[in-house]
This record gives sequence, C-alpha cells and structure tokens, in this order.
Amino acid sequence: MLALLYCAFALTGILTALPGPWLPILSKKWMLTDAQAGSLIAAQFLGNALGCCFAIRKLRSSLLFGLAFLMFGTGGLAFLHWPILQAGFFCCGIGLGLTIPAPNLLIANLSSQRRAISLNLLNCVWGIGAILCPALVLIGQKLGSVEGMVLAVGLGAGVLLLLLAAIRSWPDIARRDQSAPIRELLWKHLSLFALLFFLYVGTETCIAGWITAYAQRRLATSYLLTLSPVTYFWAALVFGRAGSAYILRWIHETTLYPASLVLGLGAFILVLAGRTPAAIMLGIIVTGLAMVPIFPILVSFAAGPLLSRKNGGWVFACAPLGGAVLPWATGKISTAYSLRAGLMVPVAAMFLLSMMTYWLLRFNK
Repeated sequence: MLALLYCAFALTGILTALPGPWLPILSKKWMLTDAQAGSLIAAQFLGNALGCCFAIRKLRSSLLFGLAFLMFGTGGLAFLHWPILQAGFFCCGIGLGLTIPAPNLLIANLSSQRRAISLNLLNCVWGIGAILCPALVLIGQKLGSVEGMVLAVGLGAGVLLLLLAAIRSWPDIARRDQSAPIRELLWKHLSLFALLFFLYVGTETCIAGWITAYAQRRLATSYLLTLSPVTYFWAALVFGRAGSAYILRWIHETTLYPASLVLGLGAFILVLAGRTPAAIMLGIIVTGLAMVPIFPILVSFAAGPLLSRKNGGWVFACAPLGGAVLPWATGKISTAYSLRAGLMVPVAAMFLLSMMTYWLLRFNK
C-alpha cells in the first residue's frame, strides 16, 4: 500500500506541473491568447479546490475517485479541442484535489510517531514528479505526440486505481463525536491551518511562477545562467526534503519550523536585494532549502484535527486557492508598479507565517 501511495503522489506531481511546460504548445496549436491559456490553469485550480472540499470524508473513496477523475481527465486533455479543453483541466483538477490529501493523511495516520519525517519523504516524491514533468513533455514532443504522453500518465492512474481498489485491508481511522467545546476548539485549529496552507502554497507558487521573470529582468544582459532559476528552486525543494527527513531525527519540528521560516524570509529578501547573478541564485537556492520542511510539518501538525473530522476538506481547499490568489496579486501589483514590488506579496506571506508561529506551536503542545 505504501509503495502505491508514493506512486500515486508522484503522479499528482506530474499532473500538477503539466500546465507549465504544455501551455506554450497548446497556445501555439490552438492560437490562444495569454488570457485564454491562463484560463486553463484557473480551471485546474478551481477543480483542485472543489475536489479538496470532499477529500477526507472517506480517504479510500477519495483516493480511488481521485485517480478515476485523473484517468478520465487526462483522456479529455488528449482528445478535446479548445474551448472544451478547459473541461479536461477542470476534471484533472478535481482528481488532484481528491487524490493529494488522502496519501498525506493516510501516511500521517500510519506513521503517527514519525509524521514529519514520513511526510517530508512523501512530498519529496511529489517534487520528483513535478521535476520529471517537463522532461516527459519534451519526450512527447520528440516522439511527435505530447497527447500520447498524457494518455500514458492517465493509463498509470488507471493501473494504480485497479491495484489500490484490490487492497481490502485499509487502515482504520477512528472519528469520534466531540462535545461542543471540543468542536469549537477543533474549528479554531482548522481555521488556523486553512490560513497557513493558503499562505504557504501561495508563497511557493508565487516564487516558482515569477522568479525566472524577475531574474531575467533584474540581470538583463548579464543573465547567462544555463538553467532557469525556477529549476534551482524546485531542485532545492525536492532534494532538501529528502535531507530534512534525516535532519528531523535530531531536530524537533517545533524548532525546525520557525527556523526555516526566518531563514527563508531572509534568503528571499537577499534575492530581491541582490545585484549579481551569484547573489540572486544563492538566495533562490537557500529560499528553496529553507522552505523544504514547512509544508510537511504543517500537515503533520494538522493531521490530528483533520483525521478527527469528516468535513475538514475545506482546509486543504485553501491551499490551491492560495496558489491562485497570491500569484494573481503579484501580477496585479507588478503591472501597476514593478515586479520587485509585486514580489513583496510572498515576503508579506512569509512574514505572516512567521508571526503566526506562536499560535501554531501553542495549539500543538
């Protein structure tokens, strides 16, 4: 079961990252404007948020239905034409929203004594899938059919669906009725985690979405890097998560979490203040490394309240909403002033995350 859960999570990484490398190809094929191409990403985010709302009522059903939506959604991506293509992205988004929370909570439940370590490894696998996605799109181009590659990923979702459906012994998650004071306390906890998920995912998406454009504009003719800055950022996140799983064996998550936020905030300020390629790239890499353990630790802290409620899927739904709203706000401010001013949005989000550490650690005593 664990092996299949890791495979399913890697597949969600591939499909989450798919719009990035595929949109230029689709824009050229269907003669799309930037606004039309952006609507495909919006459709996936909207579907993701909707799927999350129903994700944790029954984790087994959520995972199986999510994989089914991914299988049919990728089929739509391969065969539908514009503008019905939006329906394929929306369907994939629902599948991602249903599928992503389930492995996180199942592994958190199975590894209750080492949640942060296990969740770091799980999210490392997701990142590997996201990094592989551009390479898969390139292979599809070389073979003359990106749609064929997408269908192959959908076939993988179908195989995982069959294998997971054949497993009868799933972990039992006990959810007991709570008294009114406990329900009120849980509501406060879940509201806090919803805001934290919104801010963190929005910050990560802002940096990943805008950092390459910022580096190109900031460095102008001296921009001679062989790899896109976002590649360094994602690589730092992926390989750092593998390392942080071992760091957590010696450093408690209540210590690592605030230290990571402070380091990440300082490193990203270095990116915005840097005047040389070396300073900017160092800041990007350190920012990625610092952000490595934040989301897995948040999920580890949130697992208890989430596992005790069937209707807590809206908490996970706030994550893709943050990924849609904060990059949009960055673009609006950038258009009105400058991209550096726009990138104060993730700076403010990281500052808020740091300021809310006291309440987070207080709730998790």
